[in-house]
Amino acid sequence: MMRGNNKEMIFERTAEKQYFIEQLRYQIEKETISIATYCIMDNHIHLLIHSELKAMIDALKWINIKFAGVYNLKYKRIGHVFQDRFKSEVIDTEEYLIGALRYIPNNPVKAKIAHNVDSYHWSSYKEYTEAKSGLVSLDEREMVLGLFSNSLEQFKKFHLEEETSEFLEISEDLEQEREERAKMIINKYIEKFGMKDIKELSKNNGLLEGIITELLKKSYLSHRRNSELLEITRGTVHNISKKRN
Repeated sequence: MMRGNNKEMIFERTAEKQYFIEQLRYQIEKETISIATYCIMDNHIHLLIHSELKAMIDALKWINIKFAGVYNLKYKRIGHVFQDRFKSEVIDTEEYLIGALRYIPNNPVKAKIAHNVDSYHWSSYKEYTEAKSGLVSLDEREMVLGLFSNSLEQFKKFHLEEETSEFLEISEDLEQEREERAKMIINKYIEKFGMKDIKELSKNNGLLEGIITELLKKSYLSHRRNSELLEITRGTVHNISKKRN
């Protein structure tokens, strides 16, 4: 993941997104990196890269310098364009790989700037579903679709499912995502069991253990924050957490 310095919208315009893609394509053609999936947002980029570590570091460093030079010249500014160096983590299991494949192109949907994963232009999704040429190599496409028995229908259906695992993300966005996920879980319980509000739900001991267990498993929020959202004591959340362990 690479992010604009001071949360700047460095990819707000089409020209900046296109130029960044050109630099990625150059590195792909040099065979320093291979991309399995990607998504370019207005202030950050997610890339799922297959590469040797040193080759990836050198490629992204080169892209950073090239992009920053052109960007600063164009907008008559100085200083860093990207915040620090890129952030990265190793994907070392098939389960983690599959989750990341869904998580990355769904970023615009989570950010509420796209209605669905298919409607966002600046991601790799359509390179799979419509076999459009782009940044994803034929080898990577074949490998990814092989995880879905080479079925596009399975691939598309998978991208519509909710992803509760957490991946590399901007810290404040991650916290907001956790809050939204927790509120969605609470609202589902209220609707499912015909409750008026959180207070009524929290008084139902039969449901309370179930919802707290689900919140602890899926929201990744602290005991304190979960107790605040449910309007109950932190001790109640803690006691149910101990039962899970």
